[in-house]
Amino acid sequence: MKISIIIPTRERAMYLGASIRTALNIEDDNIEVIVSDNASDDNTREIVEAETDPRLIYLPSDRRMSMRENFNRSLNASSGDYVIFIGDDDSILSNQFQFLRRILDEQTPDGISWVKATYGWPVQNSGPKSGGIRFYRQETYGKPFSYDPQNDIDTLLNCKLAQLNPAPNIYHGCVSRKYLDRIAPEPNVYFDSVIPDVNFQYRCNFVGGKFLHSHHQFSINGYSPASNGGSQVRSKPGTLGEKIAKQFEAENRTDSYDDIIDHATTIQMVYFATLETLRERGGFSNKAPNLTEWYHFAINAGRQKPEKKTRIEKALNDYADRTGTQKQLAAARTLPPKPKRTLTERIKRARGQISSFRLSAEKDGVNTVLTATQIYDAILGQEYGAVLDGTISSADAWRAAKRRSKKFTRQL
Repeated sequence: MKISIIIPTRERAMYLGASIRTALNIEDDNIEVIVSDNASDDNTREIVEAETDPRLIYLPSDRRMSMRENFNRSLNASSGDYVIFIGDDDSILSNQFQFLRRILDEQTPDGISWVKATYGWPVQNSGPKSGGIRFYRQETYGKPFSYDPQNDIDTLLNCKLAQLNPAPNIYHGCVSRKYLDRIAPEPNVYFDSVIPDVNFQYRCNFVGGKFLHSHHQFSINGYSPASNGGSQVRSKPGTLGEKIAKQFEAENRTDSYDDIIDHATTIQMVYFATLETLRERGGFSNKAPNLTEWYHFAINAGRQKPEKKTRIEKALNDYADRTGTQKQLAAARTLPPKPKRTLTERIKRARGQISSFRLSAEKDGVNTVLTATQIYDAILGQEYGAVLDGTISSADAWRAAKRRSKKFTRQL
C-alpha cells in the first residue's frame, strides 16, 4: 500500500526544507513525497532539487493559482492508495509514521484523523510561544476509534462547530484514494470551493464514511507569519499577514470554483461561505442550515475585526437578499456577541494544560520544525505500538514519555 505525502508550497523556501526532511526521514520505501510548487519566485526549486531521495517528486507550475487548484492538481499527480496533505511549514512525525501505516493496513478506513501537535517557528513577529512544543496527556497514546461524520450533519447545520470533533481531515489527516474518487463532485475535481480542507470535511459530513480517529500525534502543524491560515487571523492593516491575505484572495478570485460568498479574509466567513457553496454546488440544498446561527457566527467576525465589519455586512446582506433570508439575518443581529470560548471549553482547556508539559524545540543551537519533530519523536518513543498491541496501557506509555522528557529543556 502506497502513501502519498503532499506538501503544497508558495514562496516559503526558508521553511520548506525542514518540512521535506521530516517526510524523507521516514524509513518506508512505499511512500512518495510531492512538493507542489505554486509558481514560487524564491529559491524553492533549489531547496527541493538539493534532495536526492528518489521518493521526492517536484511538481512546479508556470502560473500562480488558487490553493484549491494547487491541492487538486497535486492530488491528481499523486499515486498513493492513501493521501496526506501538510503545509510547507509543517511536519510529519517520522518515527510515528510506522504506527499510522499499521492502522491503515489493519483497518483500511476511508480516512483517519488525529490530534496534530503545534509548533511556532521562532522568527520575527511569530509570537511569545514560538519555538516550543507541548504534549497533552489526553491527546497522546489513545487507540483509534471508529466514527461516521454523517452523524454530525445536524451539528454542522446548527453551527455548533466546536462539537465537530473528531472530524475528517485531508490536511493533517489521511484519506483513501478510493473514498476521494467516490465522493468527488466531478472526475478529477476533488474540491469545489476554494478552501479544500474545509470543503472536504463538510462534504464528508453530508455523505458519511468509515473513519477512524486517533488521540495520538502523527504530524505537527507549524505556524509562522507567512502562513495562509495565520494571515486570515492576523491580517491587520500594513502587516505581512494583510499582504498574504490579499494575495490569497486575488488568487481565489481567478478560480472558477470561487465561493459564492465573500470571505472578507476572516475565518468565520470562510466556514460559512464553504458550507453554502458546497450546499449549492454539491446537491445538498435539501439540507437547510440554521441560518440565524450561521449569520450570528459570521457577524461575530466583524466584532472581532472592526476594520472588516463593513465588508462582512455587505457580504451577508447580499447573500440574505439573494436567498430571501433577511429575516434570519435581522434575528442574528439581535443576539449577543459569541464568546471566543464557552465556559465548558475554557474548563476543558485548563484541565488539558494541567496534565501537559512543554519543551523547547531547540537542538544543537537550531530550532525548526525538523528539530521539533526529532524531539517529539524522541519523547513519544515506540510505546504506541505496544498500546495498539494491548501490552501496555496508555497511562504507562505517558509515564514513560514524561520520564524521557526530563532530558530536554522545559519551556513555560
